[in-house]
Amino acid sequence: MATRDVSCPRCGAPVPWDGVVPSLPCPYCAATIVPGAAPPLSPGFPVARKGGGVGCIIAAVVGGLALVVVMGAVFSIFALRSAATTAPIAVTAATAVTSPKAKPSASAGSDVATQVLSFGEEGNGPGQLTDARTIAIDLDENVYVADYSSGRVQKFDATGKFQWIIAVPKNTLSGDLNIFGMAVDTKGTLWVAREGDLLEYATADGKATGSIKGDYDSTWFHFVALDPLGNIATTHDAAGHSDFLRLDPKGKVTLRVKDKEPKGLALDGAGNAYLTGDDDGVVEVLDPKGAVKSRFGSKKDKHTAGASAVAVDGKGHIYLETHEGINVLDEGGAYLATLPYHGGLRSLAVSTKGNIFLMTNDEKVLKYAPGPTLK
Repeated sequence: MATRDVSCPRCGAPVPWDGVVPSLPCPYCAATIVPGAAPPLSPGFPVARKGGGVGCIIAAVVGGLALVVVMGAVFSIFALRSAATTAPIAVTAATAVTSPKAKPSASAGSDVATQVLSFGEEGNGPGQLTDARTIAIDLDENVYVADYSSGRVQKFDATGKFQWIIAVPKNTLSGDLNIFGMAVDTKGTLWVAREGDLLEYATADGKATGSIKGDYDSTWFHFVALDPLGNIATTHDAAGHSDFLRLDPKGKVTLRVKDKEPKGLALDGAGNAYLTGDDDGVVEVLDPKGAVKSRFGSKKDKHTAGASAVAVDGKGHIYLETHEGINVLDEGGAYLATLPYHGGLRSLAVSTKGNIFLMTNDEKVLKYAPGPTLK
């Protein structure tokens, strides 16, 4: 049977055709050839000669490149159109990219407490601190800070912004300015404890409003703490011994417990007093009548050894400065947690909102919000 060649419409190779079958495959590029229906080849398209496949291979490569170019153009057009309607997302080298399902890991100790505020710097100007050793917190979380020997007392608002500064006068007994403790009552009075007396100042503007005079033989004040009714707990130091005192809001002594020389003093909302002594690591709790309600801790107990500054919140948590750090105990003295703070401490307080305030050795006031462990 006579045959004639037909050209492959894809690669241009000559393919024998018997003139009968309606279509046949190209043996070089596998394209389907329909004789008489294939369009003419474009000028310059390489044509394979009979008996050789080089032309077909070249044609396939060129065709593939052309397809890539076309697809690239289509993709470029699509990308340009998308860019016109989609805002770019910039990711810098310092930006961490996380899966939407990934949960950020909590910082160490954040289940106990998280630092939410820090302020203070060394100096003798307004808002600056010099050997500050005492802090007190009012109901609105304004912070009162006293330098130890300069007699300066300052108020900062809840964000750490400076409000006012006063200088307490020298006390009449010793002639010095040393401030040992401060506390704020619910009626807007700041109490400042010196060796010889308790000074009263208005929290609004720092104006002096009164004092409770001390006496060497009976009321040589040191620490000071207040219950919600304004009753005062303090210590009397004289002639080599120390007594624990309770006073009414007008300064009348209502209770005296002999031979108590604590390193820290706090009152809870029920009027129980918490006294610490770093020599034995013991925390002693006295009820409002002065009876020992409980005692816990020892030199060998790492959670209480070195007990000094102490504070309590309204949920029965006891915050205790120890050799181990600032530990949190329950009202029975069982260890709960350690605050995520490492460094020297001068004063410790807890607000009525449960936030913890620290006065550090580097003239900083730090505020911590309690985490789930303390909620």
